[in-house]
Amino acid sequence: MSFWRTEPFFQLYPALPHGVINRTAATITGLRRPRWAVDAAIAAWVRRDDIELGDFEDRRYESLSDFFLRRLRPGARPLGEGLVAPCDGRIVGAGRVDRDTILQVKGVPLSLDRVVHGGAPTSPRWDLAKYQGGAYVTTFLSPRGYHYVHAPFDAQLLDVRWIAGRFFPQNEDALRHVPGIYERNERAVLRMVIGGHEVLMVMVGASVIGGIELFGHARSAWVGPRPFALGRGVAKGEELGHFRFGSTVVMVLPEGLVGSAVREDALPAIGRDVQIGERILALQ
Repeated sequence: MSFWRTEPFFQLYPALPHGVINRTAATITGLRRPRWAVDAAIAAWVRRDDIELGDFEDRRYESLSDFFLRRLRPGARPLGEGLVAPCDGRIVGAGRVDRDTILQVKGVPLSLDRVVHGGAPTSPRWDLAKYQGGAYVTTFLSPRGYHYVHAPFDAQLLDVRWIAGRFFPQNEDALRHVPGIYERNERAVLRMVIGGHEVLMVMVGASVIGGIELFGHARSAWVGPRPFALGRGVAKGEELGHFRFGSTVVMVLPEGLVGSAVREDALPAIGRDVQIGERILALQ
């Protein structure tokens, strides 16, 4: 195993200057010259991660960042029935919400309250009691896939809460060795209504470049101490935002939307790879 995936590295990571690392990486990945070096770096990335490009636009990418945010070709991700995956990635957690607790890799507990509200006691607090007995699905977007997030169902966007934080990695090794990553990293908590029920979608930023972008809104508009009103409807499959690098999406669904008994076999299996538009859960 590489040193970058070991416990000693992750013990050291909190002391590293995450902001400096992100800004440096953003500068490097945004370089467009020399052209031969950019092409070679992209080709090496494709070979190393065995990236399948058949579903993406066939064009020359201007930078590593441009390649990372590559777009799908039309028709590459048809929409299934029910609640669909909002992104490409791997399911790393799925289950019932039990007394404010959701679980991550290896059954490590997380506080839904801290994931959604952070550590700011003066901020408006949303009522999370409605999610007791509901379901959560956590999807990790790896650096090799598609990095845009889309609406999992027809929805009315209410608002978004920005929570400042660090930029820890989110691969399985990091989740094993760094406690409470989803409670500590930068995140954007989108609140929306689906089928008459309130749903939360938490976009959790990750290491290296970091940063969360919402479609149609500059970061300067919604990054702040209070929730930012969105107030618009979106159709199933419509773009909601994107990450600047690999990250995680946590969906939290109320009992009224998924039923009073969330069966284990009705949830997507942990470790399963999913693509945007793929059905992951039936709705009531």
